[in-house]
Amino acid sequence: MKVEISIDRSLLSVYSAIRLGILRFHADVRESDAAFWAYMDSEVLPGVRAETEGREWDSIPGIRGSRAAYKAFGRNPGRYRVSSEALIRRVRRGDELYRINSVVDVNNLLSVESGLSVGSYDLEHIHGPILFRRAVEGEGYTGIGKAFLDMENMLVLADEDGIFGSSMSDSTRAMVTERTKDILAVVYCFEEETDLGNLLTRGKEAFEKFAAASEVESWIVDGT
Repeated sequence: MKVEISIDRSLLSVYSAIRLGILRFHADVRESDAAFWAYMDSEVLPGVRAETEGREWDSIPGIRGSRAAYKAFGRNPGRYRVSSEALIRRVRRGDELYRINSVVDVNNLLSVESGLSVGSYDLEHIHGPILFRRAVEGEGYTGIGKAFLDMENMLVLADEDGIFGSSMSDSTRAMVTERTKDILAVVYCFEEETDLGNLLTRGKEAFEKFAAASEVESWIVDGT
């Protein structure tokens, strides 16, 4: 059954370039793979470092639009960093990326390559239709590896149980673990010029190759 996902149309009157790239698949989530990290360290991360070195964050594709969206909705992107920027900052400093599991590792691959935040969620812990909307005063959640996060004015994914994901940091409720089987990956896109279809094709190939994903479906959600 296809997951029902929509964007609150009121967001588009504030910031029109909002789209979500969706991948839904099955996988046996494993520990980080040595072959994957050899590929990252030899082929991906050096290119990302060279491409972004010395550039202002507002000029890097993917990060540029995400920062603009944060500002449009009243959040300071310097204080509340989009997750792709946080990852690329680590790459530029020469720090290792976190090694989590086969699915989250591919998330990070796609994120550093594109400059866009990518979140993966355990569909067993998501209930009902998903709406991408603006969080209201008092809304927040316990972030992965973090304390309670105040999400007011952030753009968030919400189901019938409340908010669970964003382009900044995801909640522990729907995080992917080695018990997860049914996975929803969301690419948070805030730039019209991004070729989101091509990125989803790249994502499908990467999840199949490095996370043994099967039955992969992909589609784009916009405000229409």
